[in-house]
Amino acid sequence: MSMFRSQAVGARVAAPESVINADPATRIAFLRKVYTLFSGAMVVWMGTTLLVTFNEALLAKAIGLLSGGMIGFILLMAAMFFLLRLTANAGAGISILGLGLFGVLEGFLTAPLVYIALAQSSGAEMLILDGSVILDPAMLADGSNVVTQAFGLTLAVFGGLSTYALTTKRDFLWLRGALWMGFFGLFAIGIMSMFGIGGGLVSGWGYSAAFVVLMGGFVLFDTQNIMKRYPENMAAAAAATLLIDFIIMFQHILRLLSRRN
Repeated sequence: MSMFRSQAVGARVAAPESVINADPATRIAFLRKVYTLFSGAMVVWMGTTLLVTFNEALLAKAIGLLSGGMIGFILLMAAMFFLLRLTANAGAGISILGLGLFGVLEGFLTAPLVYIALAQSSGAEMLILDGSVILDPAMLADGSNVVTQAFGLTLAVFGGLSTYALTTKRDFLWLRGALWMGFFGLFAIGIMSMFGIGGGLVSGWGYSAAFVVLMGGFVLFDTQNIMKRYPENMAAAAAATLLIDFIIMFQHILRLLSRRN
């Protein structure tokens, strides 16, 4: 998923139609629309994740999606790329539909990680890859569970960084090159682990910690990039970009917190 985390990102140089060149009322309306769509996509993603996590049949399908080997991985990336392009290049209705479908797909892909984290924190020795452990949704009501903690921490970090990027006079667009160098380095390690190379690095805490720091940088960069380089008609694409940042950060914070158990 993370390979295409910026397919919805606008041009590197601000175009004349970028919202930064509009009047203040238009800029505020654009930001309101972006974060409204982002919030809606978050609800779709979270709802799908929880639905799949606690449904044995859907969870089995989600695990199947992630167990397709390299061919399955390529097909998943292609599907994500297509949905992200819909948010960027389609009309208003279709772009919002693409954003919603992207949230659903991400929910399917996040559910196995959430399931494993909950199963481990509950003391289950057997994980559900064969459907042997059925989890109780009521466990989410306990604020001490690792998933709720990871989500709350991600929300606080993401919200703080995004607010800071919108209100500060500092320019974070210069981070682009460094962020992408770090991203592709981590992504390459992840790909090699699929072939049995460097698997210990990916499973270690350092890999997830590096991704959390990296996504923090992307939140700063993407928030300002959206405001300074996106045209007014790309609110759905902007929301998709922020959603990807949040999901990747959440997944790796969850992995870090799960290591305590």
